[in-house]
Amino acid sequence: MRLNELEIKISIDSDDHFQRVYEKCIQSFGPPISHLKQLDEYYDTADGQLKKQDLVIRIRSFDEKKTIALKSPRVDLPSGMSNRIELEFIAAEGENIHKQLLSQGLNPNEAAEKERWTFIQNDCEIVLDKLPFIGSFIEIEGPSEAAIEEVVTLLDLTSCEVVRQNYGELMTAKFRELNLPLTNIHATFAKEKEWLDGPHQVELQTCSKTIP
Repeated sequence: MRLNELEIKISIDSDDHFQRVYEKCIQSFGPPISHLKQLDEYYDTADGQLKKQDLVIRIRSFDEKKTIALKSPRVDLPSGMSNRIELEFIAAEGENIHKQLLSQGLNPNEAAEKERWTFIQNDCEIVLDKLPFIGSFIEIEGPSEAAIEEVVTLLDLTSCEVVRQNYGELMTAKFRELNLPLTNIHATFAKEKEWLDGPHQVELQTCSKTIP
């Protein structure tokens, strides 16, 4: 585990693009070292004091395990990368962690499911993520900007959109765009499907038919 998290996040704009990047990762790095479905829960005070200071307390659940991460404010670099201090460790007793955070006035104000494929190249960690509502991304974390840029070039991602916002910020913006509740955001694949199959989609389709 690195104390400093130096990384870049890049948007993948379609399923076809995701498949190309996935195949390029396998070609370049071999099979993923893991493929997991995760639930990330972000804890904060009722008035969002941690988010206002760009501080993160996250509990990640996967395969009946839980990890807890503590992150400092980000430092955005001219390259589009960001740097921050991150501490992450396995929670020995997951339910007790929840109770301890609740006892300190911290609640899971945001949660999001994620499907993640992880690859390793030398000292770099490359993850491909699919999330409900906001789509697919690749995150590359490494020991230096040069090492990360080398992976970006190798995967033909130099012309792709670099994303500075974290997933929570992207999710909040998307929920605002869709007029979904912004309190206690819980973004799951099931909720996305429910929204896509909802009555508003029928309304949108009906309206589109009236356009010549």
